[in-house]
Amino acid sequence: MRIGLAVDLSSAHPVRAQVDHTVALLAHAEANGLDSVWVGESYHRQPEAFHLPASLIVLGHLAGRTRLHLGTAVLLLRAHPPERLAYEAALLDQLCEGRFTLGIGLGAPEVGRRAGVSTGAPAGPAFDAALAILRAAWSDLPSAGPDGVRAVPAPVQRGGPRILVGGKTAASVRRAADLADGFYGATNYTDGLLATQAAAFWARRGEQAHEAPGEVATTRFCLVHEDPATARALAARYFAPALDYYTGRGAWVGADGPAAVELPLVGSPAEVAAAVARYARAGVTSLQLRVAPVGTPAEIAHRTISLVGDHVVPPTDAGDAG
Repeated sequence: MRIGLAVDLSSAHPVRAQVDHTVALLAHAEANGLDSVWVGESYHRQPEAFHLPASLIVLGHLAGRTRLHLGTAVLLLRAHPPERLAYEAALLDQLCEGRFTLGIGLGAPEVGRRAGVSTGAPAGPAFDAALAILRAAWSDLPSAGPDGVRAVPAPVQRGGPRILVGGKTAASVRRAADLADGFYGATNYTDGLLATQAAAFWARRGEQAHEAPGEVATTRFCLVHEDPATARALAARYFAPALDYYTGRGAWVGADGPAAVELPLVGSPAEVAAAVARYARAGVTSLQLRVAPVGTPAEIAHRTISLVGDHVVPPTDAGDAG
């Protein structure tokens, strides 16, 4: 199990100050054996205590300020023409010297409208076509046809960054297993839905011939304290804006539809270590911790990272380049 951080950055506050505070958090994470930093993206009508737009720009800034691996969790495909995304992702892979993983989700239709990207193509075939464009643009082979996209400069990673695909449907699992390198489960997926998707991914992946092993990653809110009651009280206080963002949209998703909030990584070190072990048994290979939703005091986030490093990160993962 690889463990990293998922970073919350708000569109309701000045961005540079948030990023500077994040860099200090990343240094502490690296010192405690975590291996990566991931950012999501959102396109809002008004400021929100949630993700920023344009996740690749944020990671491009972080590329020169941390040695952690970088990932999007997730980039919203509807906001990005795939041809341009091929160039930008390849450039980011150059900036971070091959430490980039591209997590992709489709995003709601309004995401494309707000970002000025529109397509009349059905969502599923368009997603499949976008993945093919990315692969071709990063390939060592000549692009198909005179108008084929070829990313210049090419990514550092041969064949391009690893691609993880998110989604709650069977089609998402098929896409992740057949056309990408792994599956990404969102924060708002219940553990039951995550386990269902992970099992389906590994079953389908096992039926296919792939040069590289697959991956199942997910993001979870996390707050650790020696006293579990204190951990839960602090999470209830400081994580409320982020949790309410999902709750207000009815966005907690279970295998059978809407679900209640689950916080399995809030508690004592022993409780959190046990939960991480359950994720590993369910087929999760990469876990990203949201330790600092907007408004969480820095000392609480740093304490969580220290306790995760002491009690949860496997010794063999410490210092792992991922």
